[in-house]
Order: sequence, then structure tokens, then C-alpha cells
Amino acid sequence: MDQPSRGLPQWDLDKLLDVAKVVRDNASVPLSRFRVGAAVLTKGGAIFEGCNTECLIPVLGVCAERNAINHALIHGYSDFLAVAVVSDLYAPLLPCGTCLQYMQEFARQKSRDILIIAEGRSGERVITSLDELFRGGFPPETSVKDIQESFRWSSD
Repeated sequence: MDQPSRGLPQWDLDKLLDVAKVVRDNASVPLSRFRVGAAVLTKGGAIFEGCNTECLIPVLGVCAERNAINHALIHGYSDFLAVAVVSDLYAPLLPCGTCLQYMQEFARQKSRDILIIAEGRSGERVITSLDELFRGGFPPETSVKDIQESFRWSSD
């Protein structure tokens, strides 16, 4: 069931999902054959797409959401309003924790939430937000130094 679009016109939601569906077909997934497409909408109205990629070494694969964000970054955009995600699943697929953390870093830079729209092959949609899905992650006041310190071994 559709939930309110939180200020984004319905045609923007549909257009964002359509872009994600088209790029899903470009996913490079020779191992799992599980295709995911994503599209991000910037504050300026630009849309950038991404699909998931796999490699024989699993950690080298990249999710569609992060590829879409990176595509926007390459073109100088980092102020994101919404992310749409589609996959080969019948039910909607929400972004993984790694993608949520990645999105959160950009959302915090702009002090804004990001709308997340997921649609399954059934047509069912989940419309939520980054703040609703990801209450964890690093606190806003976390610095790079804090993160580096957390990885240091102590002899105590």
C-alpha cells in the first residue's frame, strides 16, 4: 500500500522508479543473478541511476544505491532528496545497512532526511525515510578522528 510521498509529487516518484527499473537490467550479477536498480533524486531535480555489480571477491561488489549516489557525485551532485530501489523480488527491497550508512553521511552534510521508495515486481511500494530506517550509525557529532581512535588497539 502506498504511503504519503512526503512532499514529493507523485510523478516524481513514478519517474524515479521508472529510471531504477530501466537500469536494473544493466546489473552485472554473474554469481547471484539478483538484479537491483536504484535512482537518486537531487535537490536540483537531477536523477542519477545505478545498478548492482558483483565480483568473485564478494567485498568488491557494490550495491545499486551506492552506485547511483556515486554516479551523482561524479557529476557534482551531493544534495539528495530521494532514493528509489527496485529488484527482481516480488516484494519491495529496502537498502542494506551499508547503503543506509552511506546515505546518512550525505544527509547529515545537508541536515536533511532522504525519502526512500522501494517497489517490488508485485507493484507494492514501501515509502519511508532514511531517519525511519536507520536509527543507528555513527552519532552526528562523530569525527573522523573518533572513528580512527575506535580502531586503535589498546595495550591496557
